[in-house]
Amino acid sequence: MTRSISVELAGFTGLFQDLEEYVVSLDRVLSRIGAGADPRILLDYVVEYGLPARLARARQFVGDSLEEVIGAEALEEIAEQVEGYSDRK
Repeated sequence: MTRSISVELAGFTGLFQDLEEYVVSLDRVLSRIGAGADPRILLDYVVEYGLPARLARARQFVGDSLEEVIGAEALEEIAEQVEGYSDRK
């Protein structure tokens, strides 16, 4: 059985635009770093363009849309499966 999610077009369009920016910009930044640029340009991009807050909004948009279909408990189970950054080396 296939399940569908209905999302607001404006929100979905905005999400796509943000993702497009991240992919293109990160490709450019990483290419510049690979060519010898100071790696701090990555941090500059993340901070100057507010990536943490924008990614949190994107996660909220997708999470809210998923939750309407699968419920809060299933969404939490999915969230618990991710691997995040760790200070462990």
